[in-house]
Amino acid sequence: MDISIRKIRVLYQKDFLDMIKNISIVISALLPLFFAVLYKYLLGNLGILEDYLLSLILSMNLTMTAVMLPATSIAEEKEKHTLRTLMLSNVSGFEFCMSKMLATGTFMLITNILIYVIVGMDWIYLPAFTVAAAVGAVPLIVLGAAVGLAARDQMTAGVYEVPLMLLFLLPSIFFGMNPVTEVIGKITPCSAVVQLISQITGGTWMSKDTLFYSLVILIWIILSIGIFVLLFRKKGVDN
Repeated sequence: MDISIRKIRVLYQKDFLDMIKNISIVISALLPLFFAVLYKYLLGNLGILEDYLLSLILSMNLTMTAVMLPATSIAEEKEKHTLRTLMLSNVSGFEFCMSKMLATGTFMLITNILIYVIVGMDWIYLPAFTVAAAVGAVPLIVLGAAVGLAARDQMTAGVYEVPLMLLFLLPSIFFGMNPVTEVIGKITPCSAVVQLISQITGGTWMSKDTLFYSLVILIWIILSIGIFVLLFRKKGVDN
């Protein structure tokens, strides 16, 4: 596969600007930040713990932003047939998808840091948090891109996104409330990321749990890439 870093860079710049101009994408990306401010400053008298608040808002960001942005962006290109113009410009499907995922990753990086700052966690853990959240978002971003490949248009992408987001979000929110949700949460990517970060910010990262959650994330990265490659080979990027 002939991959051009220069083409990916140019496409990345275009995709990032397009995402900023897309009102629905911007609102979805800012929604976790809105809830972070709401819970922290308007509902702060309820005594919500910072660790729990970070886990809750990060779960929203990992599922909503990471899944929705690449899925909607890819489906939009397919729906408007602008992708065919890119193909005529000698842009490969892999370069196209990679730029979408990198643009989403940039959004995730920015919003994750803002969430951490708004919640008011200890600054000493910010570098480790940033790395863990960035790596943990990879499988969700790749699965979001796979949804974009599978969808016919933006409406179809929206239908596919919701169950996938709920599948990953709910085990994270209800983690530990009963044995079933705890078992499911331990093997889902979003919950694994949240629990790993909880280990880091809690100062207990030198533990077996940290190794376990890191392994779960690694498995999901491999699995999501496999799903994406299969869909890419089967459907391509312009169906």
